[in-house]
Amino acid sequence: MIENKETEFEIHGFVEQDTALESMRASDFDCYSAYGEVIDNSIQANATDIRLQFEERKDRQNTTSKKIGRVLFADNGHGMDVDLLHKCLKLGHSSRYNDRSGIGRFGVGMTLGAIHECRRIEVYSKITSGNWHYTYLDLDEIKDGKLKFLPSPIPKKPDEELAEYIIDSGTLVIWSKYDKQFEKYENIINQSEFWIGRTFRKFIWGEAKGYDSVIIRMNGRIIKAFDPLFVTKKLTGFEEEPQAQLLPTQVISWSVPTEANSSKQKSDIDIKVSLLPDEYRRDAGQGGDKFSQERYIHENEGISILRNDREVFYGHIPHTVKLGNSEADQMVNRFIGCEISFDAELDLEFEVKNIKRGAKPVRELKEKIVEQIAPTFRSLREQIRNRWNERKREDEANVSNENAEIGVSGTHSLTNKFLKETKETLLKNNKANKVENDEKIAKKVNPEADGDQIQQVIEALKQNGITIDEREFIGDAFIDIEHGNQLKTIFYNTNSTFFKAYSEILDELKGENAELANKYRVLMDLIFVGYMLAESTIDPNEKMDGATFTDEIKQYWSINLSKILKKWNS
Repeated sequence: MIENKETEFEIHGFVEQDTALESMRASDFDCYSAYGEVIDNSIQANATDIRLQFEERKDRQNTTSKKIGRVLFADNGHGMDVDLLHKCLKLGHSSRYNDRSGIGRFGVGMTLGAIHECRRIEVYSKITSGNWHYTYLDLDEIKDGKLKFLPSPIPKKPDEELAEYIIDSGTLVIWSKYDKQFEKYENIINQSEFWIGRTFRKFIWGEAKGYDSVIIRMNGRIIKAFDPLFVTKKLTGFEEEPQAQLLPTQVISWSVPTEANSSKQKSDIDIKVSLLPDEYRRDAGQGGDKFSQERYIHENEGISILRNDREVFYGHIPHTVKLGNSEADQMVNRFIGCEISFDAELDLEFEVKNIKRGAKPVRELKEKIVEQIAPTFRSLREQIRNRWNERKREDEANVSNENAEIGVSGTHSLTNKFLKETKETLLKNNKANKVENDEKIAKKVNPEADGDQIQQVIEALKQNGITIDEREFIGDAFIDIEHGNQLKTIFYNTNSTFFKAYSEILDELKGENAELANKYRVLMDLIFVGYMLAESTIDPNEKMDGATFTDEIKQYWSINLSKILKKWNS
């Protein structure tokens, strides 16, 4: 045993608090999980109304790069008495330390999260029939030696407009000296709203065990819930839209670690998997358009893990290849929802951190989960792709039928469908608007058309934008390109040597692999579309010599073809 020789050595504490606090700022928090810690405290104080307010730095309001000046958190929970308020900013102190019945446990989240983002924290609180009291923590004052101990709370009311809605009891937390803003102000606001709505969805719905429903407002707006399963539409803003198909819940009964001090030997892990509605899946390649972004489908490529109904992880669990880790599979997985729920007695098995961020199952449990849900993921991906292919065939048939009405064959319907969908982009830099060619083109498409029929053909071709077909011409010229007014046509000469050789190869390939043959046909079509667009990129009124014209055609052909193929591949 080492004797404590007070006469010879100065007695030291466990940490140098000024440098330790500065070091602790480099924790695993991000700004969203830091905000979440304050919301956790409000929820555990049985708040039903939680409000966040982001304020810009006043000295940066006239600049293009906005900066956060203060973040305010207010709630109508039961508040803190003077003794608890005095200790609330102390690292390691918690009135609920190691309590696994709620969403808190470790007693470090609020302060550690706050100092990750800012240098000053102020706390006002009042209990029912009590008065407002105030305390604070300031890293600059600690660093300068001005603040050596947590200051005793003093009677002090917050500004009326900050907490005017708190009548009986509640708490107001203010973060200032905000110096850790790593993202754009607008991104933080938008992503915070989404993150909070997803993380605390069960509390917003009033479905979290042991808690009433809670309203969370940010900058005056009520935060909408987000369900990664897309099953619950309540308070999401899309209440009238169809629900996802929820598959039967899969349950894994897992041994409770001895460190949990639980009377239970086993605890259930619930796994829910859903298939987003057909209206949300639509066509392949549309997962990132405006419709998807408004519903956050484009961000729905991960697995949500809930601890006591509060999300503690969202994303791809590492080393889970069987769930489909290829880029192509992940793009499909966004239309599959997955939620894993566990009780806090299994914290050790999910590697839950003291900041409630980044939790994931330990290896043995992860393997069990993957083994359980991988077949479901594979089956749903196949179902989604089959539906996309079915839609693709339906769309091709529609395009083919529409074109057949004006005399265009269905031979190149797959290409014509793609060209119709992308015509706004393809014709964006069109400088070859030859109105005089419209009637000429219509007669080529449908030689029998006259009078009003010619105009109907022209209007139908404008709907297509670019149309490809085949015709027999006299001579060996293999292709005919015509530029009209916002319409263009490409005709292959079926009588040409090129077309006959091309068709022979295509027929042989079709006998071996019909799908590959279709891709080959589209690729050939797009090569010539790239050339056609190169022609229309050059101003017809610009004078240039032959060499310059040739160079520009080659340059524009390459550029346009590259753009077209990128769109086709996506």
